[in-house]
Order: sequence, then C-alpha cells, then structure tokens
Amino acid sequence: METAKFFKKGENVLGALFVLALAVLMGWIMAGDVERMQAATTNYDYYSNFIYLIDNIARTYFFCIFMLMVYFTYVNKQYSKWCIRLFYILGVSTLLYYVIANQFYRSVFGLIEPEFMDKVPSMTTTLYTGPLYWMIIAYFFIPKILKDAQKMKEEQDLTI
Repeated sequence: METAKFFKKGENVLGALFVLALAVLMGWIMAGDVERMQAATTNYDYYSNFIYLIDNIARTYFFCIFMLMVYFTYVNKQYSKWCIRLFYILGVSTLLYYVIANQFYRSVFGLIEPEFMDKVPSMTTTLYTGPLYWMIIAYFFIPKILKDAQKMKEEQDLTI
C-alpha cells in the first residue's frame, strides 16, 4: 500500500529517478577508484586512489544523511524521531571520520615512496577536506530542518 502511495505523485518518481541516477554515478566513480587501486604500480598510486575512494564514500554517506533528514522533514511531512537521531549520527560520524582519517594518514605516511613525498600534502588535503563540503552544508541547514521538524511535531500533537 505504501509503495502505491509513494508512486502516485509524479515528483516522487522524479525524485526516486534522480536519487537512482546519483547512486549509479557514485557507484561508477567508486568502481573506478577500486580499478585504479588494483592497477597501481607504486604505493603512492595505490594509497592516492584509496584516499579518493574513502573521500567518495564519505561524501556519499554525509550527502545521504542530509538528504534523509530533508526527506523526513519536507517530503514525508510527518514528525519522525529519525530526524533528531540522524543529527546525532551525523555528529558522531563526523568525529569518527576525522579520527579514522588521522589514523589512516599516520599509517600511510610511512609507506609512501620517498620520491612521492612532495605529493603527500595533496593527499592529506583530499583526505581531510573531501567530505567537508557536505558536513558544512548539513550543519548549516540542520537548525532549520530541526526547527521545521519541531513545528510538525507540535502540529501533530495539536491534531491528536
């Protein structure tokens, strides 16, 4: 029943197609990163592509969390505790990402060949700032999303 209700509106189908296209694009990009890792001839090539893979996974993850919050608040138009839970998941994920990125950087730094040491700052920048855009966007708009979710909760409490 819910699936039929979901596909009754044209914008839901367009939204689903858009999300599907994004998923296919990100899958294709990540598959390319894995292929380049397998074809790497030096440790620098391998870890550089590994960092790009981590970057793409993290960008996709943070984008999905943000879009889920938008979906629960603006598309579903019903109050859900998941919006608040996703906020906490986003905060924990951000801290966890930077802890893991720091450990990864420390372990990779010693494995890069000496002739590629001048490219390590570029790798580090990619590792630490790759998903930063979606983190900042999410934290910039989350107060508005949470405020709107709170309004929906109050409206639902009044109608009951």
